[in-house]
Amino acid sequence: MDRNPLELAQQLYYTGIGAAAAALESLQDEAKRQEYLTQLRTDARQLATVWAEKGRLTEAQARELIQTLITQQRQPASPPAPANSESAVLAADLQTLLDTLRAIRQDLQQDSQAPNS
Repeated sequence: MDRNPLELAQQLYYTGIGAAAAALESLQDEAKRQEYLTQLRTDARQLATVWAEKGRLTEAQARELIQTLITQQRQPASPPAPANSESAVLAADLQTLLDTLRAIRQDLQQDSQAPNS
């Protein structure tokens, strides 16, 4: 088993993640708990290999989730489609009010920036 230190550290990292995921599963499911206890008694090396693989999968799932969240953040949110004509009228009225408020704000800003005579 000639492994370089980086490979060994990576294997330990994945084993730790897998062990944590397995511990969480065993806390949530009595059958899993019994299965893990039986495996611990029979072959700890095999269990470490299983945990390392579980750690790799867990890390991959976490990376995928983070990437999905980042992608969603970068996409502009589209306004929901109005459910009926009344909603469309309300949406149009709301847009008109927002435009009016923007215009009033701009007028006030211009008035406050104008030199007093």
